[in-house]
This record gives sequence, structure tokens and C-alpha cells, in this order.
Amino acid sequence: MRLQFWSPLTSNGRVHRSPSNIMSDKDFDVPPGLKRRMRKLFLAQLEPSTVDVFELELFDWYLKETEMVVSGMLAAECEDMRQQTARGVEDVNDSGIVAAEYYIKRIRYSHVIYLTSLLETCLERACSVLRTAIGEENVLFELDDLSGDQWSKKRKFLERYGRFELPSDCWYEIEVLTAVRNCLVHDNGNPSGLSQKARKAIGQRPGIYIEEYELRIEEAFVRHSHEAIRSFVHSVEERLKEVVQRAQRPRSVR
Repeated sequence: MRLQFWSPLTSNGRVHRSPSNIMSDKDFDVPPGLKRRMRKLFLAQLEPSTVDVFELELFDWYLKETEMVVSGMLAAECEDMRQQTARGVEDVNDSGIVAAEYYIKRIRYSHVIYLTSLLETCLERACSVLRTAIGEENVLFELDDLSGDQWSKKRKFLERYGRFELPSDCWYEIEVLTAVRNCLVHDNGNPSGLSQKARKAIGQRPGIYIEEYELRIEEAFVRHSHEAIRSFVHSVEERLKEVVQRAQRPRSVR
């Protein structure tokens, strides 16, 4: 880049330039020592946060609120059916129950999809923080160069450049959650496309059941997944903090 100071136009409409008007980048070189101090100061202020501070807590509140709503819906519809039976109605109208169960299914599906989106936010921001901490010049390969799905690519990127390993048990829970999310998003909850490995893993989790034509998700699975995301976010941020601290030290003591 060259900085040019513009002089009045010449008679033919072109800008007149002279050597004294042209200044090169070397005149603005920052001394290496100052660069190091500036970077150290920048790293000291770099926050390894990957999700908004109240995001996980607010979701816990939101989950409690929605479960109170759906419990109330079911209780009201069950009471209506009880009263119909008490009146001697032969053909009890259970359409209210059907509607309430459909509503509950959609709400819980949306919970799972949202939690997976929160995971994506965590991974995306973690990769960004890591790139800043180690310096762009040290990033030799990009996410698109890696194999795997969008989540495992980011895990590989973090572990490679951060020089750490995320807990395998924590990641296993993430794999189960993303398998469920993909089933909901791509197949509307139809489990026919699930692998045997995914089926086995899902069968070992609380509050989720593989039925013939759909996945049935209960509150317990949403809470289980919420805790898995919370633990994962904590693990990622703790390791990023270590990376940032390591980046502030002189190379001789790393």
C-alpha cells in the first residue's frame, strides 16, 4: 500500500504527482518490541467466551416455562375427557389431546434444534477466538480442508491449532444430539435413516424413544442435552483460556 497526497489537477485533468508526495509503508513500520507489547495487551483483553453470558440460564428458564404450559394443556384436555366419560358420552372426543400432543412434540423438537444451534455458535466463536490467539499467519489449513460434518470439522480445527483435546465423553453426547437434530431437520423425526450406532446411542439416553415412524422426545432428553451443551461450552472456554494465556508468554518459556 502507498499513501499519496493529491495535488491540483493538471491541464489535461490528471493528478500531478511528484516523488515528494509519495510515502511508503516502511515510513510507518512499528518496532518489533512495540508490536509484541501491543499484541500482549490485546491478548490480555481477549475473552474466550463462546456464548452469550445468560444464554444457558435463560434456556433453563424457558424450558421450565414451556413445560408448565404443556402440562397445563394436557391436564385440561384430560379433565375434559373425564367429564365426558362422567356424563356418559359414548364417543368421547379426544381431539384436544391429539392437538396438545402434537404441540408438545413440535415444542420439544424445536428445543433440540435450538440447542444444536447453540452448539454451532459455540464452535464458530471458539474457532474465531483461537485464530486470533495464535495469529492468522499460523493457520495453515482451513475448515473446508477438513473432512467430516460441520461440527466435527470445527472440533478438529480447535484441537489441532489449540493443541488440546476435548473430553471424549462430552463429545459423545454432542454426537448423539446432532444425530437427533439431523433426524428432526432432514426427516421430520422419521428414524428410518438413523444408523445402528446412532440408534444404540439414542436408546441409552433418557427421555427419547425410537418408535416406528418418529422419534418421541420428552423433557428428560431436552434437559440431558442442555446439560451436555453446558458442559461442552465450559470445556471449550477453559481450554481457550489456556491457549490465550499460552500465547501471551515469550516463546522461550512455552
